Amino acid sequence: MIDFVPFLLFVIFMVGTPGPANMLLMTSGANFGFWRSLPFVAGVTLGKLLVNILLALGLWELLSYEPRFLLALKIVCVAYLAWLALRMSGFLMAERDLRQPESFWKGLAVHPLNPKAWAMLVFAYAQFTDSAQPLIPQAIIISLTFLVVQVVLHCIWCAGGAMLVAAVGGRPAERWLMRSLSVVTVLVVIWAILLG
Repeated sequence: MIDFVPFLLFVIFMVGTPGPANMLLMTSGANFGFWRSLPFVAGVTLGKLLVNILLALGLWELLSYEPRFLLALKIVCVAYLAWLALRMSGFLMAERDLRQPESFWKGLAVHPLNPKAWAMLVFAYAQFTDSAQPLIPQAIIISLTFLVVQVVLHCIWCAGGAMLVAAVGGRPAERWLMRSLSVVTVLVVIWAILLG
């Protein structure tokens, strides 16, 4: 079975470090505050659970069998996450403001299109499962551990964005903060693709 303490430390480190999802959550918290961003946070969190379930059911074998599928997935990942980051930061809003947070459904798509999420989950299945044991109980432990850690850390990232904008809100630094978060998100997406 899974050696749980090293696995838990891995999950905390991977979920807690900057990545496309955390940067988008921080941007949403900065734009709309923590409470209004909760549907987006819930979507992002449940999206990783969906990827976990798909991997446990054998999706990774299908993707690794055909390299063109992986390349297509990477292109879609970069395009979607870059678009979402630029939209939330104000770069793609022209003369209007984004008046409401991104929806639960847009949040649900973040992790399935997040190269960092794929990399950490594939590593988790490769390094922490025992092929001599049944996969389903191990997949349940992996999925629930990621879910609990995400609920805590994604909320912290979102609240952190709200606190940041509270410190600079209404000043010229606020617009630069939003644009900086957007640029960092795009750079992290590119970095995660290059690593993967």
